[in-house]
Amino acid sequence: MNVEVFYDQYWQQHHCQEWDERCFQRYLSPLIGLERVLDYGCGLGLAYQRHLIRSVKSYTGADVAEAALSNVRAKGLVSLKVNPDTSAIDSPDNMFDGATTIEVFEHLFDPLRAAREINRVLKPGGVLVATVPNFGYHTWRMLALLRAQVPLEPHSNRYDGVHIRFFSKLMLKRLLRDGGLIDIKIGSYDDASIWDVFQAAGHFGYISKYARKHLPGFMHLRFLQDVWPNVFAMRLRAVAWKPK
Repeated sequence: MNVEVFYDQYWQQHHCQEWDERCFQRYLSPLIGLERVLDYGCGLGLAYQRHLIRSVKSYTGADVAEAALSNVRAKGLVSLKVNPDTSAIDSPDNMFDGATTIEVFEHLFDPLRAAREINRVLKPGGVLVATVPNFGYHTWRMLALLRAQVPLEPHSNRYDGVHIRFFSKLMLKRLLRDGGLIDIKIGSYDDASIWDVFQAAGHFGYISKYARKHLPGFMHLRFLQDVWPNVFAMRLRAVAWKPK
C-alpha cells in the first residue's frame, strides 16, 4: 500500500472535532489577517480550516491524500499535491505569507525535507505555526520507562500506529532550525492533565478516564503545560519565522 492510498483510507475512518473560536485564536493567531496561507497536511479540514479560511485572504491546502485534496477543491479552494517521496509541492519560492502544519511532522518519513519545503515557499519574514504530539509528556515518559511502549494513534490497533516520528521540545526546535527557520518559540497545545500519568499504569488507566470525565478543570493542573511544556504539555506548538 502506498502513502496516498493509506491516508485516503485513514481519512475515511478518522475524524477530529472542530476547534472553537477560543482555540483558534489561541493557537493560530499569528496567521490571522495574512494574505496567502499554506495549510501543509490539511487533511479533511475538520479541526481549524473553516476558521482559517475566513481569517486570511487566500487559503491553499496541501496534502498527500487525494481524499483531502478533493475535499479542498470541493470547497472552491486551491489545492496542492504533496509528493510522498520528496515532500515537495508545485509552488514557486517565496509564495506564502504564512503556513501551518498541524499534527503532520509525526506522520512523515522525512520531516526535515518537509520543513525545508515549507521554508522554501514562505516569503522572507513569513511565519509557520506547527504542532506535534510531545513525546516528553510526563505520561509518555512513564509509559516508555515502565512499559517500554510509545503512544500510538489510532489506539485500536497497537501494531498499526500512524505516528512514525516522535518529538520533544528540543527535537522540534532542532527540526525547524535545521529547516532554515529562526526565532522559534515553543509552547503548549491541547488540554493536558496531571491525571493522565495513570495511563502508563496498566489497569489503573481508568483513573485517568474518570478524572477527565468527572473532575473540575482546576484539578487537572493544566497551568503546568504553560510553565513547563517539555514535561506537562501533551502537544507542542511552535511559531517560527523565515529570515527576512
